[in-house]
Amino acid sequence: MQHLALYRKWRPMTFDDVVGQKHATETIKNEVASGNVGHAFLFCGPRGTGKTSTARIFARAVNCLNNKDGNPCNECEACRGILNGSIMDVTEIDAASNSGVDNVRSLREEAEYAAAAVKNRVYIIDEVHALSKDAFNALLKLLEEPPAHVKFVLATTEANKVLETISSRCQRFDFKKITKADIRARLEEICQAEEIEIASEALTLIASAADGSLRDALTILEPCVSKGKTVDTGYVKELLGVSERDAAARLCLAVGQNDGAAALGVIEDVCAAGINLTAFTEDIIRSFRAVMVYAITNMKPPEETDEDWEELLPAAESFGADKAIFAVNTLSEAFSRARYLSSPRYVIEAALLRLCNMRAETEIAALEARIGELEKKFASGIVAAAPQKEIPKKEIAAKKPPESAPKPKAEEKPPVAANAEADKIKEKWPEIISKVASSGKLNLYMALENSALRAYGDKVAIVFADKGGETFRSMIEGDLPGINEIVREETGLDVKLTVKLESDFGAGEAQKGKDPFDEIASLPFVNNIN
Repeated sequence: MQHLALYRKWRPMTFDDVVGQKHATETIKNEVASGNVGHAFLFCGPRGTGKTSTARIFARAVNCLNNKDGNPCNECEACRGILNGSIMDVTEIDAASNSGVDNVRSLREEAEYAAAAVKNRVYIIDEVHALSKDAFNALLKLLEEPPAHVKFVLATTEANKVLETISSRCQRFDFKKITKADIRARLEEICQAEEIEIASEALTLIASAADGSLRDALTILEPCVSKGKTVDTGYVKELLGVSERDAAARLCLAVGQNDGAAALGVIEDVCAAGINLTAFTEDIIRSFRAVMVYAITNMKPPEETDEDWEELLPAAESFGADKAIFAVNTLSEAFSRARYLSSPRYVIEAALLRLCNMRAETEIAALEARIGELEKKFASGIVAAAPQKEIPKKEIAAKKPPESAPKPKAEEKPPVAANAEADKIKEKWPEIISKVASSGKLNLYMALENSALRAYGDKVAIVFADKGGETFRSMIEGDLPGINEIVREETGLDVKLTVKLESDFGAGEAQKGKDPFDEIASLPFVNNIN
């Protein structure tokens, strides 16, 4: 006996059997039941979501001799003839291989004749977007003035390529990706009917890997049962190339914790397991999208199953909304480049390291993400105010002059060398930038975090690298008086800091081979909050 693939064996036979598309099937079923059936339908949507199956059910329903509330009975002579292909009045055309105008002209000539064995001629044109422009124009005339006995069902995965003049003459239904929960439920039904014992986690893995396509889910299940009627989770993971833990969730957590080494480790595991890295990147983007939704709404995204969300939640809680949005955009850009490369790994790794090391980022979206992270840490108390030195009361009393004593004349303090001033400010820099953060001005704090101090002549400058430095300089120039006041409070120095770029000192004076961020990056306070 010839083997029949599961997706063919379990193809839906009535409108009620179609999974996840009630908005379309209920409407069409009601039309058939009432007898008010349109002459042309356009089914749009991803592969494996039931477009062609619904078209075939429709072809039987409009010709069924014992219609059951709009559903075909699948038992009458008309239904059985359409199912076994003996009735030629229902025609399926693959537009990808019959895209020419001559094919459509032949169809037009044939459509003029009444159906030979049933009430209605039904033409199902699959992948209709593949028709040539001339073929579309030839089809348009037939759709405008169709014979009463002719029905059309056009199906496409690329609705944007169908001419508006065609789609405007059809009832359009958009078929959605089927949810993981619906796919899983359908797989359970099929496994019970086929007497297949399969682990619950294995069903979840197959439903996730199917990406909204029930046909793909059944295609994945097929080889899983090749070893017998018992399917364990380990075998499904091995077949799908899935690591022991959810790799996408681990990667999100690594990025949320700014752990570049862990992120690269996940990519290494994925490549070693033989998982397609480009497809895995799509999974990462979907996971970051779920994290983004949670960061904004503080709710589990509806399309995530409880099992998947349990693994992803720790990563979601480590993200702010700005960083999640920046992550989705950054990885989407990397994916659009990587999909055309023979070695996409390097592009993906670079994007992940960029997300894990946002200190070096200077574009506006990255800066907003960093400010968002600082606000989150500030609100949770991770960024604390600078500790204030407590002066013993005895010292205060000793230093306080008696009320009767005349106030001593302020002595002229000799100017301190700029280098000495810079050294003292560097010594107090953690307290200075902490006080800026505790004042709530996190944009200033972020700018100072990327600066270095430098003495020149009799002045001290806050120096930024040329790349992105203009952005930082504009952030703090208007608030320099406030920064100078904090410096005076912490150091006792009445210094008027200036803001410079490295290029302002000229090529001959630039610090050759020295990263201007090194001095700040080495500070314990900065390392603690990154």
